[in-house]
Amino acid sequence: MPLIAFDDVRYRYPEADGPALDGITAAVEPGQVILLRGASGSGKSTLLRCLNGLVPHSTGGDYSGRVTVCGLDTRMHPPRELGARIGFVFQHPDSQFVLEDVEAELAFGLEN
Repeated sequence: MPLIAFDDVRYRYPEADGPALDGITAAVEPGQVILLRGASGSGKSTLLRCLNGLVPHSTGGDYSGRVTVCGLDTRMHPPRELGARIGFVFQHPDSQFVLEDVEAELAFGLEN
């Protein structure tokens, strides 16, 4: 069983004219190393957001197909649950922090 599987994934952001993802099918097996590359706006970040459940849970838009991570269907499990199995660091990690120091940042996560 693959660690990650995309099965005919299609996604269009709200208000977008065209799809960000159109018919993506792929699998990542244990031990495989994958390079995901493409031009700006080609869907790389959107594809990764499908892995941690931000797409479709937090974005809206039109979504079809199936993504599984460690056997979990990302449509059926919220990002907080998927986060125990997969990590994601955005391109500009400094913009992800809410508070000034590590202790406050960690406490924020535990409190919420």
